[in-house]
Amino acid sequence: MPLVVLGLYGVVGVVHEVAALRFWGIIRKATKALLMPVLLIYYALTAEPVLVVAVIAIAASWLGDLCLIRKDEPTFFRGGMVAFLLSHVFYIVTLILLTTGLNVPVLIIALVVAGVAEVFLPRLINPPQAMRGAIIVYGIVILAMSVTALQYLVAAPSLASALVFIGSLVFIFSDTLMTYLAFGQKPKFFDAITMAPYIVAQVLIVYGLTG
Repeated sequence: MPLVVLGLYGVVGVVHEVAALRFWGIIRKATKALLMPVLLIYYALTAEPVLVVAVIAIAASWLGDLCLIRKDEPTFFRGGMVAFLLSHVFYIVTLILLTTGLNVPVLIIALVVAGVAEVFLPRLINPPQAMRGAIIVYGIVILAMSVTALQYLVAAPSLASALVFIGSLVFIFSDTLMTYLAFGQKPKFFDAITMAPYIVAQVLIVYGLTG
């Protein structure tokens, strides 16, 4: 049953990308709204134990997806950012609960890299002045999520923990790409381009957390 659900996520993701490329608006919106509920079902079926904070993280991502269906409206775009910020916070709490011990040298190196990224990425994205503060805060949180994912990998090396860390990096790439294109001149296939890495990032993280 879990493999069937995971396969369903893949099917929904592919249909979503096709709909985005073909500009099938209703199908694109419907499949975007289905992605995280399918992953939540997969997590609930396979995780041992099922952590409430992980469930909240997945649910917050779903809320973010719903808001960003109307991302061209500033209120919904900001709402999506808040929802995903909360999602990353709860992913951080999940990873802290799963991690035993603290590797200080790795933490210091990761924080230095994250600090450099936090300085560089806002300049790359170049958001409007009114959004700059929010983008910086969001960047700190998502980078912190990746740092905690690295600590989880170091504390419990496995395929599952490696997938969580890789997923966190893909998530950073996904969000950077989305905001960079959103604040610039949007390409014709904006939705397909930005959703592809997001779909991959979420399944890597959730699949890894069930390991």
